[in-house]
Amino acid sequence: MIILTTSTSSQTFKIIPRSAPSSVTFNLTDKSKRTTSTVSVSVSNSNGYMSITGTFGLIANRFYSFVVKDGNTIIYRGSIFCTDQTDYNVFDVHSGDYTTENSYDNDFVIIWQKRQTELWEENLVLHNQN
Repeated sequence: MIILTTSTSSQTFKIIPRSAPSSVTFNLTDKSKRTTSTVSVSVSNSNGYMSITGTFGLIANRFYSFVVKDGNTIIYRGSIFCTDQTDYNVFDVHSGDYTTENSYDNDFVIIWQKRQTELWEENLVLHNQN
């Protein structure tokens, strides 16, 4: 998965495509809205890697899929996640969404219930006494 930011500046990432054309078509699909757009990108190829540079106009915390085509032939499929968080080792999708509640103690109550047979035996004894 490729991780990009919401930056309006151009961003670059590398892929390993099936072929190495000098120009490609880049289709980007927003998985939340299910809309696809064609993004203008530039490519450079070196040692089997293709560097793709473009301005993607992404929205934070969304997943995208993309297809790289050489003419009508798909040479790569991938996915992108957009975030502005930079410390990926402690990355949290829910950053800032949840808070911890510490205003209560940790007391709890145990409710004990007699087994059905014990209750039946108690009823039998009470019934026989009358």
